[in-house]
Amino acid sequence: MGRTLLHLVDRNGQDLAALTRDAVEAAYHWAVWDFPGLDQALVAGWAEEVGEAMAARAASIEVPRRYAFAALRGKILEWFRRHPGREVTVGIGSELEQWVGVDRNGQRVLERAVLFEQLRAKLSERDRQILMLLLQDITSPKDVAAALGVKYDAAAKAIQRVKERLAAIMAKAPKRDRAPGPPSLCQSAS
Repeated sequence: MGRTLLHLVDRNGQDLAALTRDAVEAAYHWAVWDFPGLDQALVAGWAEEVGEAMAARAASIEVPRRYAFAALRGKILEWFRRHPGREVTVGIGSELEQWVGVDRNGQRVLERAVLFEQLRAKLSERDRQILMLLLQDITSPKDVAAALGVKYDAAAKAIQRVKERLAAIMAKAPKRDRAPGPPSLCQSAS
């Protein structure tokens, strides 16, 4: 973060006294540190207003540093009163995940990869080759026949058998393994 230069002048455009300038700069740096969510340009504008007001009342201010801190803090708190934060009420579970922005795509991709690894483990070598071709969008019997070096009819029958074997393996899987979607991250498994 670069050092912000404050334009600290009085109403006549004259530079502020060194004691007042140092007090306002210290108050500005404190405000930026204590309120990092505030726009620094707003805080700088308020600090400049405080400096101008302090220059107008210089004779009545006994402790410029305390005055600068109190005045700048007052301006910040007034801004917060005029611009209250917005509360977002969300429940737990899917509402919270939606508000936070949990992306289920990564979880689905991972679950799909695990599923296909389990399926490949249960298939023969030739069926695994055909499954890999199908996963790579090589789905026509002509392309599968060319990749495996077999005739068109043999490739078409092999694709049909692989699909039937996959369906049989999936049908044998317990219902808990065939859940319609991934479990919610924030909900308990009861």
